[in-house]
Amino acid sequence: MIRRLGYLVLLTAAALPAMTGTAEARHGLLTGFTDPEAFQALSPGQSQLALGRAKGAGAGVARLAYGWRAVNPTRPPTAAAASDPAWSGYRWGAVDRGVRQATAAGLRVVLAFNEAPDWAEGPNRPSVSRAPLGTWRPSSTAYRRFAHALAARYSGSFADPAGRVLPRVRYYQAWNEPNLYNFLNPQWKKRRGRYVAVSPVLYRQLLNAFYRGVKSVHRSNYVVSAGTAPFGDPRKGRSRMAPAFFTREFLCVRGRRRPKPFRCSSSPARFDALAHHPYPIGPPRRPAANPDDVVVADIGKLTRPLRAAIRARKVAPRRRKPVWATEISWDTRPPDPDGIPAGTQARYLEGALYTLWRQGVSVVTWYLFRDQAAGRGYGFTLQAGIFFRGATVALDRPKPSYTTFHFPLTAYRKRRVAQIWGLAPRPGAVAIEIRRRGSWRRLLTLRARSRDRLFFRAKRVRKGSVLRARQGSATSFSWRVAQNVTE
Repeated sequence: MIRRLGYLVLLTAAALPAMTGTAEARHGLLTGFTDPEAFQALSPGQSQLALGRAKGAGAGVARLAYGWRAVNPTRPPTAAAASDPAWSGYRWGAVDRGVRQATAAGLRVVLAFNEAPDWAEGPNRPSVSRAPLGTWRPSSTAYRRFAHALAARYSGSFADPAGRVLPRVRYYQAWNEPNLYNFLNPQWKKRRGRYVAVSPVLYRQLLNAFYRGVKSVHRSNYVVSAGTAPFGDPRKGRSRMAPAFFTREFLCVRGRRRPKPFRCSSSPARFDALAHHPYPIGPPRRPAANPDDVVVADIGKLTRPLRAAIRARKVAPRRRKPVWATEISWDTRPPDPDGIPAGTQARYLEGALYTLWRQGVSVVTWYLFRDQAAGRGYGFTLQAGIFFRGATVALDRPKPSYTTFHFPLTAYRKRRVAQIWGLAPRPGAVAIEIRRRGSWRRLLTLRARSRDRLFFRAKRVRKGSVLRARQGSATSFSWRVAQNVTE
């Protein structure tokens, strides 16, 4: 089971690389964090320090996730008031602070909103135990008006009550994990004795409304779909819909191997990037056991229906869409007794980055930046940060995964050729060194690109060789070239 808060992160940069299915096309990879506590809930000084450290670790963007119901608790009296960022019923204070602090740290902001206000939920609401607050048939019309107010407030020309112009935000994400009952309901309905998927239709309506609201302010604004959760129930009618099945229904195509379009309401789906949360069980290159679950190694289960939907005009605008992995992590032991060793987490992190990139993913987000407090116990919290938690942010200690986030290097073998890949701390020359006779010797020099720090070269290297990357005083962890690509 995945244990997490409902708030996530998402990373991008000024220029968004196009999705592609081949490593040789050399598309980019951008990485970053989300941490609802460290980035949004601590004191201003502590949050600013955490955001600055995230930037220093190589993050390009902070995704800040908030509840729609918290910002918009009262029903606006008119449609005009709902679309007005200055309407007195909105409570923007926490969002304003988060946007300002992340921007001041040099990070680009992605704003994400889910959880409908009570007044924006649909009729015939069941008990909260069956449908948590904010999840029952949210009004797409209300969501569109809220999205317009949101994008207008962070358009780069709107002043807060003190007269200070708020920063521009270009990137927005609509909802969270809509294939789970925790976030959207109903998931299914029974018709003539058979279960029919409902949440993909509800979500398509919500996303299209959000898209129109955000784009009505600036056409250059960028809308990302909600990241789907990685695992579903094997039987229909349960509380979790398998992500690959949900995505096919949402995109109005059916069939695992050769997706074909079908007629559906509120089509086409409108978005700029498709998001997923490929949390793994085990090593990063191990596929999921169930055919419609999607972990790190299974991105093709999403890109196949996406390509089919684009060809069939079930997606708009009709062009290639990047795929973003908007949540991924492993807990460590210590402190979580059920986690993996911290050194293993570091290896899995860099292996996951390469594996996702190889499948065409252009953005990967790590959740969290620092471990959560134990609270009720490790079974209810995440210890997945790249920092061990201290009494304050200043007292946090980096894990080995800090190094592999800042300077990842992998060299998986493919047909006896090592795929030397990584992200350097900065653009420029990167020395790839090989361990020979007890010392490091230069094997070749690569160049990390200015737009995303990525370097890549396929080169014949003897199996069992040990490589590392070096740039100035920064050195990656070493990597043993092995044939086994499932490790």
